[in-house]
Amino acid sequence: MRHTTQLITTAIVGFVLTCVSYSSSAGEKRVDDYIIHYNAFNSSFIQPETAVQYKIQRSKYTGLLNVSVHKVVEGGKDKALKVALYGKATNNLSQYQELGFKEIIEGDAVYYLADFQFRDEESMDLEFTINIPGRDKPVTIQLDQKFYAD
Repeated sequence: MRHTTQLITTAIVGFVLTCVSYSSSAGEKRVDDYIIHYNAFNSSFIQPETAVQYKIQRSKYTGLLNVSVHKVVEGGKDKALKVALYGKATNNLSQYQELGFKEIIEGDAVYYLADFQFRDEESMDLEFTINIPGRDKPVTIQLDQKFYAD
C-alpha cells in the first residue's frame, strides 16, 4: 500500500511540476553532455497534500521555479544529477529576492524547487546559475515570465 501511495504521489508531483499552462513556462537548455529542464508556475497549482509532504508554501502569490539537470549517457537513458544552484527573482521595479533551492529526490529523479513572491500580473525575471560537477564553467539561465494570482 505504501508503495502504491508513493507511486501516485510521484506521478502527481511529476505532472504538476512539468505542467505547462497560461501561467507557467517551461524550458530546456543543452550544454555539452547535459540537459537542463526548468519551469516556473504558481504554487497554488500543487495539491495541498503534496505541498505538506514536501514543505512547499501554497499561495496564489507564491511562484515556484523547478530545475533538474540530466547527463546524457549512451543507450538513451539520461541520468539525473545533484547540482549546486543559486539565483534571484527580480520584478520590473528591480526589487529582487534570493532564490533558495530545495533538493527533492524521488527514486532516480532529482530536482530543485525555489519559491518567490509576486503580485498579480507581475512580470518576473528569474535568473539562476547551476554548478554542474565535473564541468569547469557554471551555466546561467534567465527566464522572464508574467505571473497571475490564481
